[in-house]
Amino acid sequence: MSPFPRLFAPGRIGARTLRNRILMAPMEKNLATADGAVTQRYLDYCEARAAGGAALLLLESMYVDPLGRNHVYQLGLHDDALIPGYRRLVEVCHRHGALVGAELQFAGRETSSRVTGRQPVAPSPVACTVLTGGETPRELTGPEIHAIVARFAEAARRALAAGFDVLELHGAHGYLIGQFLSPYTNRRDDEWGGDFDRRLRFPLEVIAGVRAAVGPTVPLLYRLSADEHVEGGLRVDDLCRIAPHLERAGVDALDVSAGIYESAVWIVQPMEMEQGCLTPLARQIRRHVGIPVSVAGRITDAAVAERILAEGDADFVTLGRALHADPEWPRKSREGRLDEVCACVACLRCSDLLGQNQPVLCLANTHTSREREWAIRPAARRQRVLVVGAGPAGLECARVAALRGHAVTVLERAPEPGGQLLLSRAVPGRAELAGLVTYLAGAVARAGAELLLGVEADLELILRERPDVVVLATGARPGIPDIPGILQSPAVDAFEVLRRPVSGLRKALVLGGGMLGVGVALALAERGAEVHLVEAGDERAGELGLRPRWQYVANLRARPNVTLHTLTTVEALTADGAVLRSGGRETTLGGLDLVVPTRPLLPAAALGEQLKARADGPSVFEVGDCALPRTAFEAMQEGAALGHRL
Repeated sequence: MSPFPRLFAPGRIGARTLRNRILMAPMEKNLATADGAVTQRYLDYCEARAAGGAALLLLESMYVDPLGRNHVYQLGLHDDALIPGYRRLVEVCHRHGALVGAELQFAGRETSSRVTGRQPVAPSPVACTVLTGGETPRELTGPEIHAIVARFAEAARRALAAGFDVLELHGAHGYLIGQFLSPYTNRRDDEWGGDFDRRLRFPLEVIAGVRAAVGPTVPLLYRLSADEHVEGGLRVDDLCRIAPHLERAGVDALDVSAGIYESAVWIVQPMEMEQGCLTPLARQIRRHVGIPVSVAGRITDAAVAERILAEGDADFVTLGRALHADPEWPRKSREGRLDEVCACVACLRCSDLLGQNQPVLCLANTHTSREREWAIRPAARRQRVLVVGAGPAGLECARVAALRGHAVTVLERAPEPGGQLLLSRAVPGRAELAGLVTYLAGAVARAGAELLLGVEADLELILRERPDVVVLATGARPGIPDIPGILQSPAVDAFEVLRRPVSGLRKALVLGGGMLGVGVALALAERGAEVHLVEAGDERAGELGLRPRWQYVANLRARPNVTLHTLTTVEALTADGAVLRSGGRETTLGGLDLVVPTRPLLPAAALGEQLKARADGPSVFEVGDCALPRTAFEAMQEGAALGHRL
């Protein structure tokens, strides 16, 4: 029997029975063509999730008109020529027992002419200032609104012709349907806006048009933002009032999310936010309707999903990044193999890649979106592979190489694996990132590799082992910046500050506002120190993309004991002070009992140089920070790429 009986009980939406209560969220993946068509890569992605046990796969937001798309490589439902590709995808997923749904969308103000080639259109000329470039949309005319309603109906007809089992209307995240509903974006005073009933007209007409196109039996879901989290926007009380109207109009289930682009932290929640954070919203809405309710919101643990269902907060759970990180999440959870789940750590790298028009990969699972390209294939020749360093690059390389049949040993000088990932345990709100280490170490063992801890690898040891291949994943170490007086100052290695917390600090200066600097400043502030962070530029945590950076930096700004000095340099250091320069003026900061340089990070490359100098030595490869200091994402990708190449 499954340890999660409610999660894996059959459920029903409209006329369809689902094999469990797990919906795959309609998460965009940049795997389509530029004209909105399915690719083999997209099909492979969906087949893996269907085989993994999810009940209903909602592909992604699919634009009903090219003027309404919001990403370059987004799926479309605007042309009959797309139907055969979708039919093939649906058939493949059906073979694995999964239902497939199409989510119909029009971006409205949340796109730009860079994507569509034309000025965006919306209920009112209210610019979206976040993620789109702030382009002011043109206000739609009445005839144009009727034409868009018709486009939704036409797209629904195509979806039905392609064999989709379920349709969903994207009324969430500030797209066009939600724009008409919200007083934040709908400033009209005609039949399409003004009071509550007129703002409700557009979504109700879309529902009616879609119902007329597909008939009464095709299940119709409606995705909504239960709280837009902007001043003047929709709140949960508004949605509790709206939801019964949607039910009466013919919607069979509600899919609860939150946020719009201006509050995007609520659309895709970072690791600083708790799992199941949208559950209270779903709970309130569910009290006002008689149709099933599903809820999204960083649900990556089956125990959290089971609790949501057991407590009656929702009837289904909508999982995006959890299934992105591990397509087998349902099967592993049902069978109680929780230690084998590759859990999403909410790093938001997937969201960054989406905004960069890159295929949406995953930090935790290098196989994601590369299901065919990086399928495990037996090595042409079994080799003895020695990996030095058990950080993310080394562990991932070892895992892949061992799965391919190589004899792999990993040497780590520390008493536990993880490298710099372990430092996140000391940073408030970031400890979940270290959980990836537990999964990777377990995956390495399950693949058949040997992990030896507390072993310092040197040239003599490596040559004695006689490996065919040496993979150096030795990471990087903090360097000493060229600042006058730094050797006389109370400067301490940034890694040591995070590894070995010291209490009783009064005043600290952190040099560098990158990802490491922000983390150190947060950790020191948490311990009660007065923290001054100095950054020569005007950006904080610049190595991170826009979305993961928002909450990370916002948490720092919210600390009353932290002062940020941007566009500022440190000109000199003393035994207890610093000379800062900003805007052509110098000031002195005194009373320091700790200085923490976070730049530069220097590759630990000495062992590699020794090995490369030997003409009779093994083949040597470098991955991760010992090649070039970057983030864990690049380390994992490089480790996997080498593991597949060996």
